[in-house]
Amino acid sequence: MRKTFLFTLLLLLTGLFQISAQEARPKVGLVLSGGGAKGLAHIGVLKVLEEEGIVPDFITGTSMGSIIGGLYAIGYTAEELDSIVNSVSWSNLLSDQIPLSSISPQEKEDYNRYQVEFNITRDGLEIPSGLVRGQKISELISRLSWHVADVGSFDNLPIPFRCVAADLISGNQYIFDHGNLTTALRASMSIPSVFSPVRLDSMLLVDGGILNNFPVYLCKKMGADIIIGVNVGYNTKPGSKGPQTLPEILMASATIGGNMALRRAIKRTDLLISPPLEKYNTASFSDTRNIIRIGEEAAREHLDALRKLKAEKNIKSRPLLQVDKSNSRTKVISRIQIHGQESTTQQFLLGNLRIQPGDSITSNAMRMGIERAMGTRYFENIAYHFEPLDEGYMLVLNVEESNPAETKFSLHYDNEYKAGLMANLTIRNLFGNSSRTSLTTDISETPRLNLSHLNYMGEKHIAAAKTGFTYENNNLPVYLDNGSKYGTFKQRYTSVYAGFLTNLGTYWQMETTARYTHSTLQNRSGFSDIFYAGVERFGNTFLSSRFDFNYNSLNRRYFPVRGSRINLYYRFNFDAQELYKGSDNGKELVAPLTDIPNRQYFSLGGDWKKYFPVSSRFTPGIRLSGQFTNKEAPLLDLTFIGGLPFNNRSNEVHFIGYSFREKLVEDYALGEIDLRYRLLQQIHLNVQGGILFSTINLPEQIEPIGLDKTETVYGYGLMLAYDSFLGPVQLGAGSNSTDHRVRWYFNFGFNF
Repeated sequence: MRKTFLFTLLLLLTGLFQISAQEARPKVGLVLSGGGAKGLAHIGVLKVLEEEGIVPDFITGTSMGSIIGGLYAIGYTAEELDSIVNSVSWSNLLSDQIPLSSISPQEKEDYNRYQVEFNITRDGLEIPSGLVRGQKISELISRLSWHVADVGSFDNLPIPFRCVAADLISGNQYIFDHGNLTTALRASMSIPSVFSPVRLDSMLLVDGGILNNFPVYLCKKMGADIIIGVNVGYNTKPGSKGPQTLPEILMASATIGGNMALRRAIKRTDLLISPPLEKYNTASFSDTRNIIRIGEEAAREHLDALRKLKAEKNIKSRPLLQVDKSNSRTKVISRIQIHGQESTTQQFLLGNLRIQPGDSITSNAMRMGIERAMGTRYFENIAYHFEPLDEGYMLVLNVEESNPAETKFSLHYDNEYKAGLMANLTIRNLFGNSSRTSLTTDISETPRLNLSHLNYMGEKHIAAAKTGFTYENNNLPVYLDNGSKYGTFKQRYTSVYAGFLTNLGTYWQMETTARYTHSTLQNRSGFSDIFYAGVERFGNTFLSSRFDFNYNSLNRRYFPVRGSRINLYYRFNFDAQELYKGSDNGKELVAPLTDIPNRQYFSLGGDWKKYFPVSSRFTPGIRLSGQFTNKEAPLLDLTFIGGLPFNNRSNEVHFIGYSFREKLVEDYALGEIDLRYRLLQQIHLNVQGGILFSTINLPEQIEPIGLDKTETVYGYGLMLAYDSFLGPVQLGAGSNSTDHRVRWYFNFGFNF
């Protein structure tokens, strides 16, 4: 009886084991290599795997493979990933440019107009650790991963996931299996010298491809029985030319060690897909659609091998897990923890984020808050994650503050002022804990300088005392009615001012100042009758007060596609004085030029621009500008009109169809239309037209014809522009309805 019982029990156990073995299925691991832009081919491969019903049980990746793999692991389908990578602006994403509309008003003038920037430390100039800080990429990943922002272990993601980074301090591989997903993906893709490293605890993390560009063994360790690998980084059949471009050379240099490991890992891969991407490099983000297509085509070429693998390994087709990825889901912030703050206050950061304990926030509110905080220019990087509490979440902010002292440089050239080197020195907290001092110079044949100092009042920095000094060495050309140049004065312009400003948000700013201005003219060319008579210099001084109202919601400084800019001012001149140095005879000769018809007068003026996109390529712009002075003003307090807004100086207003400072006016009103069409990714064609109404009454010494004028002029022109990383390159021509003479315009680089 006992033997019969044992025999029956043995049969039952054997049957249960066989049933369990039949139900068990092999675990599929997906391994995605790094490769920069070429890694977008992973999306095409994922499309084919989805069609075949192959959903990986584990995903491992490096660099771009970690980005695509990580987003797939948290629930994004291949089609959704295709839509995401084709909708983002890669040039903006990889340049870390914050929309100009998110920059604080007092920082807008200095933002995005320098080619090279350095930190100033006790040891001298500090070269940036990477060309790109990666803030915009971090923001995008954080927004896309909002629905899993509180997941601690990567095993708890919809698909268990791992990614690889390398620690520059220890020289070891670091595997992300928990923590903040945004930090993990950002660290894994930090190509040395291209992206700044990511600091985490005592580590300095960079692209994992330098040690392990194809983490097959990691996927095996997670429990994968079958490995499907996609290799886009290492060419198993390299050509004779090797890497050619700078991004290719940097990537090849950084991943030599990782590629050696890749060759060994390939042998442990059950199915390897290597899309033929020889025509593309790591920076080919403008070819996103083609790269995805090539990845899909490469996967389809392996369909027979893929289906054979499914049959032999008993891989069952199954649908993708449906994941709610709504990033509008609110999170209640019960506590806030900040790491990395030293020179700024918690209230300053939270005030710009507009988040306080007890608030409910969405991913969009978080994105806008980070952009505002970054727009203060007090922070280099802001990362965040959530930790669940009994009630709500703890928001953990990791900030990297900007260096308190920075210097910046930029070369520029235009066909009026020729070549120049623009240099800037900005020091924060030099005079007090809430101050900003900025010195900007233009080193050229006609140099200029601007020194400004702000002392903020209150932790939120919405009000400040303002002082400053401006110096300009300008050309003041004088033209005849036929457009020919009669002569050119050398104008020396200096101004000292002090006052207060306040701003509301990132769009609005108001300021009031008292200003002393000193403006003189000297000989540069022509006007022999004046300067042969013994005149050395002449001009005026002005004492005035001014109120300015500024609004700026443009999304970019150059080539904006949306937003408005409004500048309105009221200026009251309290007093004016004559300046003269030279012979007595000469003084009588220039007396009409220094004459002060009225010592007290006021001016009202303003400028309005608006851009609105009609399509992805076509952006019209409208501009209105004008000025009214209640009494006749001295010559050197009039307004100069003409040229394009390349390097405008004091009292200048640009207008198509005239040369730089070609018209001198008392009162004016103008309107312009700018029709901009983007021919290629960074090449624009502008058609411009405008109308100008102006009045002027010049003395004979300046206007030989000596006529009082009230004019209506039409201007028109055509511009071709290239939006380069060194600044805009612009070439064009214009004319007007008065003389129909063609004027040429050329500019390279950022404006002063």
